[in-house]
Amino acid sequence: MTQELNLQTANLYLNIPDEWLEKLDNIAVEKEKNIEQLVIDIIGNYLSNTQHLSENKQILEKYQKLSQRLEVLEKKDHQIERITTKLDILEKLVATLQTKVVKEDNTETNNDNWDDEFEDEPDEVLTDFLL
Repeated sequence: MTQELNLQTANLYLNIPDEWLEKLDNIAVEKEKNIEQLVIDIIGNYLSNTQHLSENKQILEKYQKLSQRLEVLEKKDHQIERITTKLDILEKLVATLQTKVVKEDNTETNNDNWDDEFEDEPDEVLTDFLL
């Protein structure tokens, strides 16, 4: 269902200062239009500019909200970088500790084996050999 747009013509009667009337005359001559058409164009431009101003305000509000969100995200990104750096350091420390523990275990195992071999009984030697 198409809605028909009924436009009504309105007649405006204005008292315009002589200065403005003179300027309107000059602009109308420049644009090769009559004053009535020029005034209609001016009103149309004004109305479309008003709509653009409203849209610009909405865009500005969105921009401000996005700027705030970006600021929050940048702070979180910085915090994540700090946490990642700390985790890297912890991983290196854990790896160092694990290496140290393995070396100590190997040292103890080697010492235990030496003591164990020294005091082996004949049946332990045969059992170790079979395993």
